[in-house]
Amino acid sequence: MFKLYFLLFYEFMKIGVFAIGGGYAALPFLYFLQSQYNWFSSEELTNMIAVSNITPGPIGINMATYTGYTTAGFIGAVISTTGIVFIPFFLVIFISKLLDKFKTCRYIESIFLGLRPASCALLMSIGIKLLLDTVLYSKELPPVLSQFDFKAVLLFVLLIVPFAFIKKNPLLIIIAGAIGGVILKSF
Repeated sequence: MFKLYFLLFYEFMKIGVFAIGGGYAALPFLYFLQSQYNWFSSEELTNMIAVSNITPGPIGINMATYTGYTTAGFIGAVISTTGIVFIPFFLVIFISKLLDKFKTCRYIESIFLGLRPASCALLMSIGIKLLLDTVLYSKELPPVLSQFDFKAVLLFVLLIVPFAFIKKNPLLIIIAGAIGGVILKSF
C-alpha cells in the first residue's frame, strides 16, 4: 500500500509542476495515468471531469482528490491532493518574490509566449478526445450505428451554441446538460 501512496504523491506532484495553464492542463497527464496505471477508465475520467466541474474549488485539485479517493480511499485523496499542490505552492512563493525583478525580461516573456500555445494545444487535443469519447460511444443503437451516440451529439450542439456564442454562465450550461441528459435518456 505504501508503494501506491508514493506513486499517487509522485505522479500528482509531477502534474502539479507541469500542468501549466490550470486544471484542464492536467488532463493530458490524467490520460497518461489512466494508460500507465489503470487507476480509472476513460469513462471514469470523463465522469471525474464532470464532477470536478460542478464541485467547488480548482478543477486540478478536485481531479487529484477524486483519483486519490477512488484509487486508495481517504488517505489516497489526501496524498494526491497534497502532491498536486506541493511544489506549485513553493514555486508561487518563490516566483512572486522574483516577478517584479524579471517581469520585463525578454527571456521570461519568450517562455510565456511559448507556454500559452503549448497549453492551448494540450487542452484542444484533450477536448477533441473527450468529444470523441462522449459522442462515439453508445450501447443503445443498432450494431451499424453503435459507435455513434446521436443523443450526445444533439445535446452537445444544443449546449455549445449558448456557451460559445451567447456567453451564458457555465453553471447554466452544466444544469441544462444534466436536465437534457435526463430528458434524452427517457426517450
